[in-house]
Amino acid sequence: MKTSTPPAAAKAPDGAPETLLAETRADAARRANVAEAAVTLRVAEAVTWPDGSMGCAQPDRVYTQALVPGWRVVWQAADREWHYHAGRRGTWIFCPSAQAKNPLPGNPSR
Repeated sequence: MKTSTPPAAAKAPDGAPETLLAETRADAARRANVAEAAVTLRVAEAVTWPDGSMGCAQPDRVYTQALVPGWRVVWQAADREWHYHAGRRGTWIFCPSAQAKNPLPGNPSR
């Protein structure tokens, strides 16, 4: 997958790794069928997910029942929001808006 450097305004908000932002931005552009320059950052925040599904559980899957520190990233492109959930280790998933669950309230554990 081709990645690019996010614009200056999107660099590492709330400690999100730049590679996470670059990879998810490229994925959102591909899904929206637009140039990466047409994708704008809406949210990039450190969060704690309630379990290993990182707020995006799939049917018939089993997940760890431990808190998972990570990030929530939301990009906007083609009049839609593109949600990405990530763990601290850099693993990220695309999570359709209708399926996305919120992280735990409060400050994330770091």
